[in-house]
Amino acid sequence: MRWFEALIPAYTIERLFWESRGISIQEVVYIEILYAVIVVILEVPTGVLADHMERRRLLQIGIALEWCSFVVLLLSFSFLGFAFAISLSAVGAVCRSGTEHALLYETLEQDGHESVFERWVGRLNAIGLVAAVVAAFSGSLLAAMFSFELNYVVSICSLFIATSCSLLLVEPVRRTHDEAMTWRQLRAGFRFLRNDRVLLTLTLSFVLVIGAFNFIEEFWQLYARDVRVPIYWFGVISTGLLLIQIPGQLLAPYLLRIASAVRWHQMIGWGIGIGFILLGSIPSPVGFVWMAIMACFAGAIEPIYVGVLHHRVPSAIRATTESSVSVLLHGSIIELGLLFVVGAERSLFGAFLMIGIVVCLSHVKKQAT
Repeated sequence: MRWFEALIPAYTIERLFWESRGISIQEVVYIEILYAVIVVILEVPTGVLADHMERRRLLQIGIALEWCSFVVLLLSFSFLGFAFAISLSAVGAVCRSGTEHALLYETLEQDGHESVFERWVGRLNAIGLVAAVVAAFSGSLLAAMFSFELNYVVSICSLFIATSCSLLLVEPVRRTHDEAMTWRQLRAGFRFLRNDRVLLTLTLSFVLVIGAFNFIEEFWQLYARDVRVPIYWFGVISTGLLLIQIPGQLLAPYLLRIASAVRWHQMIGWGIGIGFILLGSIPSPVGFVWMAIMACFAGAIEPIYVGVLHHRVPSAIRATTESSVSVLLHGSIIELGLLFVVGAERSLFGAFLMIGIVVCLSHVKKQAT
């Protein structure tokens, strides 16, 4: 399922496809903000829902909605059509967010193997990255030889297979059940994060770093175009940015033997911030070297953070708490997105520079406190 969910050649030329349909950089950011707002509104309720119903059902609904969103994208030629498609994708994302990790953790827990959770998160992410690499190469070749639309047709077929595979998921037996959990306790995840000082520090660092890196994933294609990289190189670039994340995903458990999660988050935060500053101040094809380093950092931070989170959070609010983290993440994306729009009024490079300054200033403030 993870393989076909990530086998999306459309991502290789996504920004170019949107631009060919008349969607500007500013409109892209507005749609991203719409995506984030929907996530902020629905994330915690769906997390609570996942803690009360079969997690696999919510996962199945989420993948199916993602498939539907690509169908709408292929048929859209206006801002409203793209906004509707991304809205479907956002609802699908909140259905999957937290649910997949909770399902994995409890599947391992019922066999007494929860201690290897980070390892399995890294492996699944690595599988997804390899599939994305295959999609990147095939996507760039298809885009060079055929129309952009063919990439979306192939992506729709892949997501349909992923949706079909999700029907084979088996719900694990939960060890604990909290019958007192009600819909009025939507803030349970936020309270848990607030009361755990270490986890709160890691969470704030995580949402800022991943929120910032989101703009690399969204706009590297336009960066490549602006520094005059030919489109047939896009597959190589996309593959490089994906492959460089695999070592971080797989080595996360071993990195924690060298330094604490807090220390790694500090180093990764500085690396991401400085990378953005270099991209914005020295625009050139060499910028993809900085992007590769940033992608490596981003690949490592997710399993490190998710492992700390799931080892600390109780089962009854596991999906709810991860959904709370997702709300904070997308709140970060909204704030950074508004900043990005201001910078993009001058140029894409100026927007990257502003993001980098904010990330670095944030980590200066954290170290001062």
